[in-house]
Amino acid sequence: MSSSKINWARPLTEHEAAFKDLLVASLPPVIARHDVDRFTGGWLSPKTLRNDDSKLVGPRSHYKSGKKILYKTADLVEYGIRRFGVIEKEVLL
Repeated sequence: MSSSKINWARPLTEHEAAFKDLLVASLPPVIARHDVDRFTGGWLSPKTLRNDDSKLVGPRSHYKSGKKILYKTADLVEYGIRRFGVIEKEVLL
């Protein structure tokens, strides 16, 4: 998926919304940019966020406190879903 433009108006699919709810419920409400890889298991990286923020295609909003950039977890997770996509795979036995 291209990072040139994120379609924030598109409703999340049922699987995307469930994934977002799962992550948001299990993470702190705010995550610093330099910690996103640790909290997301490497799914998101500080470098990608820094680059996308500079192109104005990162998460919808962020806070700056001193030299730190902080994201609301819900916005961060939704950005990741919209930027990279999420597909649920089920194993059939």
